[in-house]
Amino acid sequence: MVNLFCLHFAGGNKYSYIPFEEYISKSINLITLELPGRGKRFEEPLQIDIHKIVDDLFEQLKGNEFKPYAIFGHSMGAILTYLLAHKIDKSDFPNPLHLFVSGCRAPKVERKPPFYNDLPKDEFVEKIRKMGGCPEEILQNDELMAIFEPSLRADFKVIETYKYKKQDSLNIPITVLIGNKDKVTWQEAKDWQQETTHTIDIKEFEGNHFFIFDHKKEITALFNYYIKTKTLLNNY
Repeated sequence: MVNLFCLHFAGGNKYSYIPFEEYISKSINLITLELPGRGKRFEEPLQIDIHKIVDDLFEQLKGNEFKPYAIFGHSMGAILTYLLAHKIDKSDFPNPLHLFVSGCRAPKVERKPPFYNDLPKDEFVEKIRKMGGCPEEILQNDELMAIFEPSLRADFKVIETYKYKKQDSLNIPITVLIGNKDKVTWQEAKDWQQETTHTIDIKEFEGNHFFIFDHKKEITALFNYYIKTKTLLNNY
């Protein structure tokens, strides 16, 4: 059995990747790590310090029974995956078999304004609508938005204020997933190569920022293939 730890996107929670469970291999245990202030941790204060978030994720990861494992993160979750992998690499905890980063420019690519986190409400909602991934019944409901908007803004602030600091390349394979209608360019995806000693794989899918949910079967097939391959290799 292999654990696949999933890090959710801005505004997400531990239920964000439930749609993948139908297709994931029975030999892979999908575990979504959850940030404070949402889902089952709704009563906890939101966190906007990216390094404290990574510390929190590391403690959650260590709290699971150890098995060989991989990490997947989409959008904000991809940057958290990168930072979490470096924290693991500096610890006594074994490294993951594989990293899957999705819908995200390489960490070194600077995020430029305008930023979403400080937009007026109407503009903020419209930006979220254009990204996709958030049901219209939430966007049009003031009471529901009052619940979801604070975590969305906090998460955007986390990623929009993140400052890249060059670190030694990871000795972990990385697969990069992008949508052909998303803002992440092929070159920005290729720049992930600077973060690993392994040759990266880039997989492009039809769709916008939340292409992952239009291609659940194909993406989980990638998880199944890469994780099984690494597990077999590590057994020899």
